[in-house]
Amino acid sequence: MGWTDCHVHVLGGGLEALEELALSQRAYGYDRSNFLCVEGMGDCAQNALGIAFKLLSPNHYAFGSLHYRFPYDFAEEARQLWEIGFDGIKMIENKPTERKRLNYRQDDDRYHSFYRTLQELGIPLLAHVNDPRDFWDPELAPQWAIDAGYAYTDGTYVPFETILQESVSVLEKYPRLRVCFAHLMFLSDDGICLRQLMDRFPNMWLDITSGTEMYVNFSKDPGFWRKFFLDYGNRILYGTDNCNHTSPHDIEISNTINAMQKRFLTTADEFPLWESRIHGISLPEAALQNIRNNNFSRFAGEKPRPVDREKALRYLECRMIHPHFNLTAVEAAIIEKICEKVA
Repeated sequence: MGWTDCHVHVLGGGLEALEELALSQRAYGYDRSNFLCVEGMGDCAQNALGIAFKLLSPNHYAFGSLHYRFPYDFAEEARQLWEIGFDGIKMIENKPTERKRLNYRQDDDRYHSFYRTLQELGIPLLAHVNDPRDFWDPELAPQWAIDAGYAYTDGTYVPFETILQESVSVLEKYPRLRVCFAHLMFLSDDGICLRQLMDRFPNMWLDITSGTEMYVNFSKDPGFWRKFFLDYGNRILYGTDNCNHTSPHDIEISNTINAMQKRFLTTADEFPLWESRIHGISLPEAALQNIRNNNFSRFAGEKPRPVDREKALRYLECRMIHPHFNLTAVEAAIIEKICEKVA
């Protein structure tokens, strides 16, 4: 059996980038891929791209997202995306950069009806919260993060612990909400805390999409983490963050990460990863099958939900004519092309 990738994106690209992503996913050996829309980052063509991704292959999933162009009913948007045929909802809103820009707490009152709707309809949520803890520390933030604008050392960003506590607050208020926290909730440096959360909240899931710091932390205590993977292996999803990379450098990084993640799960090897060393945990076949395929079926469905083309077309055409969206020329061109494909 192949692999399911629960976590892929197209950022700053259109249909051509989407098609190239689909081809590269097959080349990496992923039988199923889940496209995560991130309109919370300011791109109102993302949900259109999610619809197009689903139409490219019967094995493609997509999680829709919320936009922030003007005030509207988040719960109704989630319901509409579900009726169109999206397989879940993605939230990028509490990545620290977006949190600073949007200034919406995870447990903000404006999200209450949204969370209730997800809970009532059984819509899965895949949420990015926080970033590596070191990014808040001026002595520990890596240079690549500083260069990318992901160093949160100037006091203007919401603290790591605040965002974490908000996540706990949402889980407490909505115990039936099925939510997967991307990148292991950035708690690979605190496995005890993560164990406590997984024990306390049985509908909480995790994905193991790199951040490579996660795999470096795993390798500091492979015995602890192997037991973690065995104990909670029915609520862990495999993902990559594969994207529409174009430069040879980015493609080389992607190749390295994809190979590293699979080697970590399947072997007991110790091997280099740039300046670090990774120690594999060699999961038994049953646990491996769960993480690389079976768990995603239980989280998001055995098969992708079909796209209702009529509802999808109405949704996209509304974006084209609604002046409050104030689409950029690039967004409008992408949505127009996808409307043609949906029709």
